[in-house]
Amino acid sequence: MSQYETEFSNFPHQKITKHNFKNIDDNIAPIINQINALRAQGLYNQASRIIDANKDILAQYVIDAVTFRTWEEEIYNAQKYALKIQQQIYFDDEEPDYCEEGDIWIGV
Repeated sequence: MSQYETEFSNFPHQKITKHNFKNIDDNIAPIINQINALRAQGLYNQASRIIDANKDILAQYVIDAVTFRTWEEEIYNAQKYALKIQQQIYFDDEEPDYCEEGDIWIGV
């Protein structure tokens, strides 16, 4: 039986996470421009402090590593789920190591 990744995703046991990110607009642009200017100058600690101070509002506009990891895991789980519900028939000399439960192997 397939083992799903569960650190960031609960698919197929729960729906895939919907994030609803926003495009940068005039309300958030000054903060993002300030962060980018500080980063361009190599002032990463100051940029980090601004990010931490505005974490709640920036979360609607900026994609972080956790979001990318969530998407990656949900895509992986969706692929495993799709393969699991589609039965495969393999014609090989040796049983393939990627068979799912319910697949059929016919040795030739």
